Amino acid sequence: MNPRFAKNMIFFIAVLTLWSTSLVSWAELSAKASRTVLDSNETLQLRVRLDAQAFRTEPDFSPLEKEFEILSNSRQQQYSSVNGKAQSYTDWNLTLMPKRTGIILIPSLKYKKQISNAIEITVRAASVAGSSSAGKQPIYTETLVDKSASYIQEQIILTYRLYTSVQLRDYSLSELDIPGAIIQGLGENQFQKVINGRNYLVLEVSYAIFPQSSGELSIPALRFGAFESSNRSQFGAFSSRGNRVFRDTQAKTIVVMPRPAHISTDEWMPSSKVELSEKWSDSLDSLTVGEPITRTIQISAQGLTGAQILPLKIAPSSQFKHYPDQPQLDQQVSSNGIIGTRTESLALVPNQAGEITLPGIEMRWWDTAKQRMEIASLPATTVTVNPSSAIDNSPLTPNNQQFTMEPLNLNAESDIIENVAPSMLVKLSLALNALLLAVIAALVFGRRKQTTKVHTGNEAQTSALLTLKQQVKGIEMQANQNNLIGMRDAILAWGQHLFAETPPTTLKQLTQLLGDAELQQQFALLDRQLYNGETGDVLDIPLLLERLKKQSNFSHGSRANSGTGLKPLYPDH
Repeated sequence: MNPRFAKNMIFFIAVLTLWSTSLVSWAELSAKASRTVLDSNETLQLRVRLDAQAFRTEPDFSPLEKEFEILSNSRQQQYSSVNGKAQSYTDWNLTLMPKRTGIILIPSLKYKKQISNAIEITVRAASVAGSSSAGKQPIYTETLVDKSASYIQEQIILTYRLYTSVQLRDYSLSELDIPGAIIQGLGENQFQKVINGRNYLVLEVSYAIFPQSSGELSIPALRFGAFESSNRSQFGAFSSRGNRVFRDTQAKTIVVMPRPAHISTDEWMPSSKVELSEKWSDSLDSLTVGEPITRTIQISAQGLTGAQILPLKIAPSSQFKHYPDQPQLDQQVSSNGIIGTRTESLALVPNQAGEITLPGIEMRWWDTAKQRMEIASLPATTVTVNPSSAIDNSPLTPNNQQFTMEPLNLNAESDIIENVAPSMLVKLSLALNALLLAVIAALVFGRRKQTTKVHTGNEAQTSALLTLKQQVKGIEMQANQNNLIGMRDAILAWGQHLFAETPPTTLKQLTQLLGDAELQQQFALLDRQLYNGETGDVLDIPLLLERLKKQSNFSHGSRANSGTGLKPLYPDH
C-alpha cells in the first residue's frame, strides 16, 4: 500500500472519529416501546435511538437483563440531508421477553453522557384457556373486542391477530366494512409469543368502532392471506413465492344500548376522559372597552373522534359580546384508541368599564368506565376593564409652537470687529474658509454615500412596494365583498409587512406606528362597526383605501422591512 495513501486514510479516520465523538457529546438518547400492555408469553420491540452516528460502541443494555430476556439486538444507522436540513441517528432494535408479570419498568439506559427515558409496561398473566387451535396449529387467527356491550357512539376496540409458527411473507387482510358504524384504523403491530412451547410470530391489526344505532352490531369475519417462504432454487420458476395460505377470522356480535332516556342528545358524549383547557391572546390585565381579546378553548376526549365532540355552550352576557370562529377538529391514535380534540376560538369585546365576570364553561359527558354523567369545567374569571379612550381627531404631529428670533444687534457686533486687530481678522477668515470647505466636502461625500445606498436598496424597495400594493388590492377586494373581518385581517397583514421589525397585532398599534390621524379615526370606526355593531358614524372606505395607498408610497423614506423609518418632515394633510 502507498505509505502516503495509508497516512491520509489514518488522518481521515481520526478526523471522522473526533467528529462523531463531538456529535455524540450533545446527541439525545431516547427509548420507545412497541407495546405497553402484553401477556407474559409475548414479546415487545424496544427501539433505542441516538441522534448521532455511533460506529462501534453501543448503550449499556445490561440493566434490561434483570426483568427481560434479550432475544435479539440489531443496529440501524441513517444519515440524510433534505433541503439543507440534516438528519442523523443510530437505532438499536431489541426484542424483549418479560421474565415476570405485573408492572415492569424498562429502566433508563446510558450511552456515554446521555441517559434515555424510562418506560413503564404492564405484563399480564398468560391465559390458559383460549382458542381450540392455540398452540396446536402452525397458523391460526384470533378476534378480540374490548367489550361485549356498549352504548351508541361509544368506542369499541377491535383487534385481529394472525399467529404463525412457519415463515410467511406478503401478508394481506381483507377490508373491514360494518354498516351503521364509523371505523377508524388504529395501526398494525407484530410481536412474538410462546404458546405450549411453540414460538409464534403474531401479526396484529386494530380498529376503533363507533356504532351509530342501537341493537346488535355484527362484526364480520375477515380473511388473512400470505405466502409460505420457499427455500427452493428460483431458476426456471415463474415465481419465487411459496404456497398461498388463507385463514379466516372469527365473526363477533356486540350489543349496542341506546342513550339513557334522562340524557339529552346535546349532552351525549360517551368517553373515558374529557378535559378542558384555555388560553388568551393577551393579558387579562389590559382589557379595554370596545377592544377584542381572543379566548381559545380546547376540548380533549378519549374514545371520541374530533367530530363527535359537542360544541361549547357560551351564555350571552350584557357585559360583553362574543364572536365565535370556525372550530378546528383533530384526533390522534393512542394505546387506548382515539383521542379527539375540538378547538374553539371566540373574540370577546367588553361593553362596559370596571369589573366584569367572564363566566365559567361546563361540558357534561358520559363516563364509560363509571357509567354515569360527569362534568368537565373551566372556572369563572373576574377582570377589570379599562374605559375606552376617545378618538383624538387632533393631528398626531407635535404641537405647532411659534418660534421667534430676536434681531441681531449688528452695530454691537461691528463694534467688536472694529476692536479686533487686522491679523486676528485674517486668522478668523482663514478658519471660516477652512470650516466651509470641510462642510462642502462632507456634503459631497454624504451625497455620494446616499446615492450608493439608494442604488443598492432599489431592487428590494421596489419588491416591497409591489407587495404592499398587492396587499392594498386585497384589502379593497374584502371591502367590495363587505367582509369587515377579512378587511381587518388584511389591513393587519399590510401593517405587519410595512413594519416588519415591530409588527403590530392590533389596529390601535398600527395607528401609533403610522402617525396618521385620519386612519386612526377610520380604524376605530371599523372596530366599532365590527364588534359593537354601531352604525352612527359610517366607515369611509374610499378615504381609508386612499390613505393606505399613500402610506404604501416610499417617497417619504422606506419603512417596509424596517419599521423604524423616520416620519416625513411635512406629513400629508
